[in-house]
Amino acid sequence: MSVDTVQRALLMPAQRNASKMPAHGRDAAAVVSTLGGERTALVVGDDPELAVALRDRLDRAYVTVHEVRTSEALVAVRACAPWPWMLIGDGAVPAEAVAELSGKPVLVVWRGEPPPGLPAHAVTAQRFAELAAAVEGALSAEVLGMRLAVGDGVVMPDGMHAGSAALEALVAAHPRQLFAATHHFRSAERTLSAHGVPLRPGRHGGAIALLPVADA
Repeated sequence: MSVDTVQRALLMPAQRNASKMPAHGRDAAAVVSTLGGERTALVVGDDPELAVALRDRLDRAYVTVHEVRTSEALVAVRACAPWPWMLIGDGAVPAEAVAELSGKPVLVVWRGEPPPGLPAHAVTAQRFAELAAAVEGALSAEVLGMRLAVGDGVVMPDGMHAGSAALEALVAAHPRQLFAATHHFRSAERTLSAHGVPLRPGRHGGAIALLPVADA
């Protein structure tokens, strides 16, 4: 067994414990250490109850729910490569974290009125049941045989796995549009073409959505 393998094995229990640790017991470094390459939903706020309730309800095979304090939001957003799959919350978000998300295809679900600056495609809910249903709907979305894979990526109609974060966002949001920069969708376009899916990321009404090839 290599030294790297041993080090990873030793770190894994600590990382799992850190992800379950109450927000008041962690620092920014601990938050970053828990963020891996899986599909990540960041729940921003100083009340842990929302994250706990979502973690209990959602299928952990498809999404990892990370609770981050408001003060940790920027660090957590930057730690998600290439970006968090979803941002969830019910209060304020630091302007720096909002700016970090600008132009990126990050799904947003918010209980109550979203803070200024969050993407225009943010989904709002008044009750927890509505918020959880919105997240579950994104996780279970299917478009022409494409669906979110376990862990991360997309299962394509031919059964192959495609590791495109942008395509994940497009599939999960469909038929809604994403207000994000066009260049973030290049990998999604290549993936759709390679697998013969007759859809492409296309701009419509100032936003990006999955459109038939002829319209994209």
